[in-house]
Amino acid sequence: MEDFRSEENSNLKDNSQNSEAVRTTDTPTVTPINEPQRVFFGRRVLRTSLTKKELTAEKIRQILPQVLREHERNANEIGYLYNYYKGKQPILKKQKVVRPEINNKVLENHAFEVVEFKKAYIYGEPVQYVQKGEKNNETINPDISELNKYMESEDKASQDKEIAEWQYICGTAYRWVDVDSEDDEDEAPFEIRTADPRKTFVVYSSGIKGEQLFCGYYSYFSNRIMAEDGNEYISKYRIITVYTDTFMCQYKESFGNFELLDMDMPINDTEFIKVKEYPLKIKGQRIIEYPLNQARLGLIELVMTGLNALNRIKSDDIDGIDQFVQSLLVFINQEIDIPTFKKLVEAGAIEVSSSDPNKPADVKLLTSQLLHSETKIVTDDIYNNILTICGVPRLNDKPSGGDTGQARLLGEGWTMADERAKQDELSFKKSERQFLKLILRICKYENKITTLKNSDIDIKFTRNKSDNLLVKTQGLLNMKEAQVSPDIAFTICGLFSDPNDVYAKAKKYFGDNFWKSEGEKVSNNLTTLSNQNNDSQNNDNQDKNSKEKNNPASGG
Repeated sequence: MEDFRSEENSNLKDNSQNSEAVRTTDTPTVTPINEPQRVFFGRRVLRTSLTKKELTAEKIRQILPQVLREHERNANEIGYLYNYYKGKQPILKKQKVVRPEINNKVLENHAFEVVEFKKAYIYGEPVQYVQKGEKNNETINPDISELNKYMESEDKASQDKEIAEWQYICGTAYRWVDVDSEDDEDEAPFEIRTADPRKTFVVYSSGIKGEQLFCGYYSYFSNRIMAEDGNEYISKYRIITVYTDTFMCQYKESFGNFELLDMDMPINDTEFIKVKEYPLKIKGQRIIEYPLNQARLGLIELVMTGLNALNRIKSDDIDGIDQFVQSLLVFINQEIDIPTFKKLVEAGAIEVSSSDPNKPADVKLLTSQLLHSETKIVTDDIYNNILTICGVPRLNDKPSGGDTGQARLLGEGWTMADERAKQDELSFKKSERQFLKLILRICKYENKITTLKNSDIDIKFTRNKSDNLLVKTQGLLNMKEAQVSPDIAFTICGLFSDPNDVYAKAKKYFGDNFWKSEGEKVSNNLTTLSNQNNDSQNNDNQDKNSKEKNNPASGG
């Protein structure tokens, strides 16, 4: 088992030991939080030096303990990040040493805000499969519509959102695919589910190709055991299901021991045989990983320290208000016992007497207020940095003045959000291609889709392109008058999510020369207008000359 991040992990371990030493020697006096601040650097990629030809159920059993140890490190981090997303954050463990009765815990869950915006912005509309536009092929394959119908039957759109949620929380997600069971009544010949990344893993080759070797998931079970002393105990174990390209196998892990289980393979309707490696009738990995990026970095871990700082500042800000309202009384040159003080407070009055004129007695409030205007500058700066790092546009609550629409889009971060969304789409499409390979194999095996190829399918994301519509349409008309090729003009103007599809449909509806004919009309109109201007100018010159001839003062 190999992990290219092992050196980085050892450095982090040294740093954590040093920081732990600092925490044990220093004694905090103001507003400690009973949980050290955790930082993460993406999920580890599980790799092995085995090849596909060397994979057997027994060899997988030998390396499985090490695979699961590395996976469980990922699972612990994913569990922490998922709880953080749900609102279980360090600020909830905040404590105060000075005036512990005033201890506000304000949690602003911006982690939830960032993840939900990304999900809605990129996956708000279902991902569609369309036929790639070919220059010499205008026929539409009906299998594309059939494939989209199957995906709708399996409710793939909602499962894509689940994939996106895990991606933005922990940097990776997994999809499980298999042949539909016989008792399933939907139209699709396959079944898809979004797997829990805390219980799912994929192992890759350590070679230059980095191809996927096997994948798996596990489930926990328990047994009731009766001991010799008559007491009943509960024994926990887990079943690990592993898939390769050609077979499936199962292991039982109990007390650290891994046992390769027998599975029943049918020979006919009534007879079964026991096998260790259950052959797959349709070849292909049943679990596909959807990493957000190469480092498997989620959005929360990128800005987690900033999110913790925001919660801390907000909580301390409220503490400052409470402490100002509940200010301490200072008695100057005055002695008073606690019972007398409580009686005076209940009566709403304070008694002050001075026995020495040189030392006048007085009572004052000890006030030191935290200025909200100063903390707001810090919180706004941290919050804007968080949005910039995550690629989320800012909510502008100030009047825009004379800014143009495009300037506002740039300044508020919507253009940046769109560019970041395009990168996320590319990461999704890479894994989606692997998913489609298996889907088409299943459909062909079941004689549902026979002519469609993976290369014929284009994966399309739909986002709103109607912003700044007037400028975009004017730009398209200007490119038309400048005789820019229509396919290039449709791409540059930014009006369409799929400019090639719009171009192909325009050709089909208006004809091949639609752009040229419209251009000729525009050119003719410009020529006519120019001729009219020239005629008007000539007429004006002739009138001027005739007036000069008829004028006696001109000497003509």
